[in-house]
Amino acid sequence: MQKSKVLFIGLGRMGFHMAAHLSKSKNIELFIYNRSKKKENEWLKRYSAKKFDFKNLSNLKFDFIITCLKDDLSINQITKFLIKSFCFHQKTIFIDHSTISLDQVEKLNKMLSFCQIQFLDAPITGGEEGAKNGKLSIMIGGSASKFKLSLPIIKHYSKSVVYMGKSGSGQLTKFTNQILICGILYSISEAFIFSKKHKIDQNRLYDVIKNGAAGSWQFSNRYLTLIKDKFNFGFSTELMEKDLRYVLKQSKKSKLNLKLTKEVHHKYKGLIKTKYKSQDTSSLIKTFI
Repeated sequence: MQKSKVLFIGLGRMGFHMAAHLSKSKNIELFIYNRSKKKENEWLKRYSAKKFDFKNLSNLKFDFIITCLKDDLSINQITKFLIKSFCFHQKTIFIDHSTISLDQVEKLNKMLSFCQIQFLDAPITGGEEGAKNGKLSIMIGGSASKFKLSLPIIKHYSKSVVYMGKSGSGQLTKFTNQILICGILYSISEAFIFSKKHKIDQNRLYDVIKNGAAGSWQFSNRYLTLIKDKFNFGFSTELMEKDLRYVLKQSKKSKLNLKLTKEVHHKYKGLIKTKYKSQDTSSLIKTFI
């Protein structure tokens, strides 16, 4: 059986572990690239793959190009480099796991269509722990046939992969996910303040709520760390501010007034000017106290 030639770009908190899962497959010839060479070398000390170099391609052609990057600007720059490097063939599938704006999805589709490359917008959720354990949830927009061809690759680092429909549907689903998360974190923050004010034992509170109707992934995974005033556990305030900015940009186009999302975005916007910029999203509590 011929190996799939895969290029993985972006070894951040999520991509680092996603690429690690791919490196363990006997059916994949993996190449990796990261703008920070320190992080790239750290990955190569632990896992096996070939370094990708935009300046020395040796006529490489990939079956799958997978990106997991910070924002619109990052994915736009990388895609332009890839197009100039011509490291794909007509059957190449481009899978982007970044959370980006719908405008950027449209730009990528236009850029890649000139090269006859099929693009899948495939944002992820599940946190750093989900990436480590290969249990991410992935929502995908784009060609249904290319989605099916991509599944064996994507399943290496996911527990749930759902095809959402036409291009952009993945991002719209992720935006919905982020609206829900920001609302849950807002209510967790208020609940924390209320229960502390009334001197309720926080650990007992956690035990009684976690498996009840008010329980959630965010409550189960972040309330105890919030009690301990610890916030270095994954998806950062900076990234949430960016995601909610894209959500509000789209809601404005759709003539929707998302009041709670606006308020939470304003709070995160303030947080990214503080030491909590790189801390996890539960540090939202710091804007309440």
